[in-house]
Amino acid sequence: MTALAWRLTRLGGRRALLSTGLTAFAVAATALLLQFVVACNFAFVERADRTEWREPPAAEGGSAILASAIDYYGDDQITRIDLARLDDDAPAPPGLDAFPAPGEVWVSPALAELLEGVPDEDFLARYDGAIAGTVGAEALAHEGELLAVVGREADDPAMTTERSDGDMVSPRTIDGFSGGEASMVYGVYRPAAIVATVLMAVPVAVFGAAAARLTVARRDERLAALRLIGATPAQVVRLTLIETVLAAVAGTIAGTLLWMASTPLFARIPIDGGPWYVADLWGGAAWMPVVAAAVPLMVAVSAVVGLRGVVISPLGVARRVRRKGLGAIRLAVFAAVAVAFLTLSQLLGSGDMIFTAVLLVLFGAMIAALNLTGPWAVQQIGKILAGTARGPARMLAARRLLDDPKAAWRGVAGVALAGFIAGSIALVPMGQPELETTATETLSAVVDSGHAEELASRAEAALDGLAEVELHERTDRFDESETVAVVTATTPTGELEHVRSILTATLAGDPPQRATDQTILSNQIMASVRVGAIVVLAVVFATAALSAGISSIGSVLDRRKTYRLLHLSGTPQRVLDAARRQETLLPLAVIGGASVLAGMALNAPLIGSQGLQDASGALILGVTLAIGTAAVIGAGALSRPLLRATMNDVSPRPD
Repeated sequence: MTALAWRLTRLGGRRALLSTGLTAFAVAATALLLQFVVACNFAFVERADRTEWREPPAAEGGSAILASAIDYYGDDQITRIDLARLDDDAPAPPGLDAFPAPGEVWVSPALAELLEGVPDEDFLARYDGAIAGTVGAEALAHEGELLAVVGREADDPAMTTERSDGDMVSPRTIDGFSGGEASMVYGVYRPAAIVATVLMAVPVAVFGAAAARLTVARRDERLAALRLIGATPAQVVRLTLIETVLAAVAGTIAGTLLWMASTPLFARIPIDGGPWYVADLWGGAAWMPVVAAAVPLMVAVSAVVGLRGVVISPLGVARRVRRKGLGAIRLAVFAAVAVAFLTLSQLLGSGDMIFTAVLLVLFGAMIAALNLTGPWAVQQIGKILAGTARGPARMLAARRLLDDPKAAWRGVAGVALAGFIAGSIALVPMGQPELETTATETLSAVVDSGHAEELASRAEAALDGLAEVELHERTDRFDESETVAVVTATTPTGELEHVRSILTATLAGDPPQRATDQTILSNQIMASVRVGAIVVLAVVFATAALSAGISSIGSVLDRRKTYRLLHLSGTPQRVLDAARRQETLLPLAVIGGASVLAGMALNAPLIGSQGLQDASGALILGVTLAIGTAAVIGAGALSRPLLRATMNDVSPRPD
């Protein structure tokens, strides 16, 4: 049977080989994108694992003391780890050659580069030490992370003063650096990565499944002929599986190899303030064979499902009997899933992972349901066009949409699904407040209320006129029923880092911060959200462009007999080109616009009014939709040479 499949493909000429090549190319793109989508989740796990050493579990009678804090230099946030040895058995932390001695400061390569030319009084003076070396990659979240590991004496105030900020670790005795908790920020990024996976994986999977339906008319006619001369349904199914799976396996291997070769490029995508280590994207290497096996399986299932008409009614296929119209049950399925999503989104509890997981499944189901509803909508558009046609191009476009709405849908499905996803994230606020520059800056540090006056006097004496020092009380931002003592220092902007260094060295505990420093972390997260949104849209619109291009070429191959006969009957190519544009752009405008609005409407209850106050998401939506539409138009232009060659073929049966 394998020999027969290859013989039929080979004897089918260049067009048969092109059809097989299109399927292999589509599967290769699917495999590449799915490998990337899966790897993203493991990459965040790798990053999180490398930060666990910074918050190890407390242990009585341990060998060292650890604390952490968040420092700032200018508009950059720096993670600081304070360490003090209690005995000689204390192990070296990851990324360091030895346990840092008092007065030693180990910095990440990015921080070392940032501090080049910076006077000691503006930064290193706050640690009362000197740079002893650089921290290795095994201790860093990414190569751009700013990290300082400071060695101190066990009785240093920094090793005995509690931290009030939940993002910091108060001094604790430890036995080692294993078994800790990852940085809190990955509690935000890892769920976001799962959401992004759903948003990207479903359209890519739909595209991969559609790869088996490329040039479906040519294949159906050939298989119907085999059925009419005596081939059994089982033989037809086997023949299709062999032909499709061989192309799918070849495409999967090519796509996986391309993913392996391109990981350094994907690693340059900046998230959480920096790009990835290439090894992070290999964290899920054990899953690569699973993804590689799933893609041909998905293509094979799609191919077998598409054989129902050939197996049941080969004579109808051979005679090109018009298919039965699609039922409105498809629209009802989408409506049911959408109602379930909206209902559950209102019941979603904060931090409830079970509800969140179900919500994600339903969102993926909505994308799949949209793909199911699309052909029905195309069919309805075809009916409207047929009733209003006043010229040959419009009539040809209408007949195409009515005769094969599924094939017509495949030409615009990618952009429609991408539009739904783009509409879903268009309301997500992605703006970043700008950090304003003023003539003076005020630094604030939370201090022990029992010694607040003493600490304020000590800070004023250390600053020696560099800043105006005051002592205040304010509501604790973590517990509104409590108040905390705060020492503030107002200084000219030019002396900001010098004053910050003095206050850090004088007031142990929470490092002094400006009010605007609180926005640095949120800005970094928003920047990551924006990059993530762009990556998601890039993947889905790349899928849409590939889908449109391949479907356009496949459509010409499927209908080459029809095009040839129309040409022989006197139809100009410009009329055929106009018909092809209308059968693509009209459904795209109607269904694509409806998809965007549906995505916005379904996710508005989750996002609320925040998105209405931020135009950045809408701007990204507009740009990506313009690019997607241009991709569909370009795909049609890409297939024009093939259409011209088909029309110039003088053979009565181009097969």
